[in-house]
Amino acid sequence: MGIMRKTIIGSFIIILMISTGSYALTLKESVDLALKNNPSVRSYQKKSDAANARLGQAVGSFFPTIKAEGTIGRSYSQPSTMQMTVPTTQGSTVQDITFGTDAVADGKSITLSLSQPIFVAALLPGYKIAQKSADLAKQDFNNSILDTSFQAIRTYFGVVLANKMVKLAEESRNMALSHKNLVESMLNAGVSTRADLLRAEVQLANSEVGLTKTQNALELAKDAFNNALGRNLEEPVVLEEESLTGQVANIPTYPTLLSTAWDNRPDWKQFILGKEISEENLRVTQTGYLPTVLLTGQTGNRITEYPSYRTDVNSWTIIGVASWTLFDGLSTQNRINEAAANLSAQKTTEEQVRNGVALEVRDAFLTLKSSLLTIGSTQKAVNSAEESLKLSNLRYSSGVGTNLEVIDAQVSLTQAKYNHLQALFDTEINKAKVNKVVGKEVL
Repeated sequence: MGIMRKTIIGSFIIILMISTGSYALTLKESVDLALKNNPSVRSYQKKSDAANARLGQAVGSFFPTIKAEGTIGRSYSQPSTMQMTVPTTQGSTVQDITFGTDAVADGKSITLSLSQPIFVAALLPGYKIAQKSADLAKQDFNNSILDTSFQAIRTYFGVVLANKMVKLAEESRNMALSHKNLVESMLNAGVSTRADLLRAEVQLANSEVGLTKTQNALELAKDAFNNALGRNLEEPVVLEEESLTGQVANIPTYPTLLSTAWDNRPDWKQFILGKEISEENLRVTQTGYLPTVLLTGQTGNRITEYPSYRTDVNSWTIIGVASWTLFDGLSTQNRINEAAANLSAQKTTEEQVRNGVALEVRDAFLTLKSSLLTIGSTQKAVNSAEESLKLSNLRYSSGVGTNLEVIDAQVSLTQAKYNHLQALFDTEINKAKVNKVVGKEVL
């Protein structure tokens, strides 16, 4: 009972945290939520389902069509009378002959029919077109997943970066305030000037402006994050922040990444599928020169009941039907020419598409390596700027350095830390970009 009570209380706390917006989202949870809420992902999923349904229809074309029909009803038809002249030994005489029954008839029938394609040349390429169209729709769905995941990752780290930028701006403001207070105390002691105090106050005002801008940038980053996840823009954003380590282990070589892209990238697969569909379309048009053979069969029973008698008729038929268009005004030939031209147009662009994919993969690969190298440089700059600020503060306190020297050192440190944070952020985004351009998570 105690364990159950703790479980219920724990679940209530989690629900309360989620409802109040204080539940911290991890990177994976953010991506999962974006995939769940994004309308384009859901739309492409439904389109993929529809394409699979069309594939099922194409498969069904190979099987027989079986129909069962039944009728029941009542009918009446007035008898018809015919006068005939009949010769006799005593001369001709006129007789009335009546056809039909002067009564209401009850009728019912049951019919079972079957139609089976024996040779329909367009069925096989039609099936292949439906199959490749289903694969094409699936690649649209996969592409939407890649795009949505990338946007979720980019906006997630955008919020992480904006949070750190706000802290950096607060640190810069505190440094400027501390220096302004030092200058003010030194001015009161007669070892500083009014001009130094004014410069320190200007630096403090500038740092406060910078803080306001970073706070606004944080709000915009949160809006972008909520939008990427399909949430209300005003919904609170609380993240379990992934650390910006700036490290990427085991980066594959460019040839390996390119090979992965050929195997997994949705838009490249779509191009190949589009070319194959054009080839099948050409085959479909070429089947216009071939005959079509069908087998049809029908069996049934028809019962008609009159007050005085009853008829019961059973019947069956089996028919083979063949058709062959011998001349259609060159319509088939022109359709073949059109399909062949469309296929040729696609083939001529294949090399261009391949080069585009290779260029995009290489650009993402080199950009990631560049950002990793930049991290080391920016870290060295931060270390040097921190040491420079310490020396500048010490020199100014000792009366050797100048106020401007301290302010410059503070600005340089803030800029160096900004550059370092930006390099860390760029590395995470470039890593996600590599995964996106190869169509698979490799980093």
